[in-house]
Amino acid sequence: MSRAQACVLVEAGSDTGRNPLLRPLRAALAVRDVGCTAFDATAPWTPADLPTADVFLVKGSDPAVLCAAGAAADAGGACLNDLTATLRVGDKARVLALLDRAGLPVPATTVAADADAVAGLLRTAGTPRFVKPLHGQHGQGAGLLRPGERPAGAGPWLVQEVVDGPGFDYKLYGVGGLAAVRRVHVEPGRVDGPRVPVPDPDPGLVRLGLRTAELCGLVCWGVDIVTCADGPVIVDVNAFPGYRGVPDAAGWIADAALAAAGAAGRPV
Repeated sequence: MSRAQACVLVEAGSDTGRNPLLRPLRAALAVRDVGCTAFDATAPWTPADLPTADVFLVKGSDPAVLCAAGAAADAGGACLNDLTATLRVGDKARVLALLDRAGLPVPATTVAADADAVAGLLRTAGTPRFVKPLHGQHGQGAGLLRPGERPAGAGPWLVQEVVDGPGFDYKLYGVGGLAAVRRVHVEPGRVDGPRVPVPDPDPGLVRLGLRTAELCGLVCWGVDIVTCADGPVIVDVNAFPGYRGVPDAAGWIADAALAAAGAAGRPV
């Protein structure tokens, strides 16, 4: 039997800082006798360029990555995460509605089609709102806006009530039922910051992250939570995050990749 193969669909493959997970993931897969290649879908490609693989790891939210995942799935390839779940999570309004219907805590949110609509909502509210692109990624274009201001870009946008937190977010990184919690301080003008391990996280936070992933249909998942006076609030959900500062993640993902390939009837 030939050696099993995994293909990681990435964006900005030439930027080593964008994909730090690749090296430890390759090592973890090699220990399990699985080969691993990376395919940069943000470089020009044709369907014939896609490698043959037993499982495709959808590590990226760029539209080009999702197109490659779709081509792989249409050709019968197994995807991790499932492509339907990945596309669902890419629509932030849809995810918020899904979680809200399930009774999970999310910010009050309005969808605005363009910058004029955002400006109108800010004017009516009379107070700041957190505004972010409906299909945003890596925190780009997100921030606090005040009445009289407007976002740059075409939209659509999510206009949210501000969640008054303690100045830091909790980032939960998980694969299936395994999870790690990191604390990230929020600084004005900075999208992200150092991740501080939380050795004894609140079990309620972990349960909230696991339930969120389950509802979204994700195996590899990330959930951002802010704690406030009324309790925890889910502020973002990601399919296949970067797992920065989570040394066990590569092994978790490697095992999940084998399980996904096996579930699809691939020999592993």
